[in-house]
Amino acid sequence: MIETISGAIVGVLIIFISQALSKHFTSKLVAVTILVAIAFIYVGFSLKDNPVELIILEVLVALILYFMAIVGYKRNNSLIAIGIILHGIWDIIHHNAFLINTDVPAYWPSFCMTIDIIDGIYFLVIFQKQKRTKQALA
Repeated sequence: MIETISGAIVGVLIIFISQALSKHFTSKLVAVTILVAIAFIYVGFSLKDNPVELIILEVLVALILYFMAIVGYKRNNSLIAIGIILHGIWDIIHHNAFLINTDVPAYWPSFCMTIDIIDGIYFLVIFQKQKRTKQALA
């Protein structure tokens, strides 16, 4: 339970930091940086005493999220937010080796999933508002 509460606190802190940084960086840049960073976390975990098949799987998923970040940055901001949310689902799949048995700290999937869902939804709302504003001005 503490990992979920901690994840919620960190998720909200990331939102506040994102808003504070908005004077210097776009929400899109902050979100894409988050997605690229979180994409490769499980690759790092997988390199510690896991079978090669799991390392390959983790790399493939990280690359999918990485390409979602790139395409989202160039074409559709919402894809970035969806990638963050999908990483939250990837976290759930790792929880207690539910479907993926990569050796990760027991607290990590719940902690990270909470952050990803909170921040992914936040950025999705922001990007949808920006899209509607842009359409209204056109």
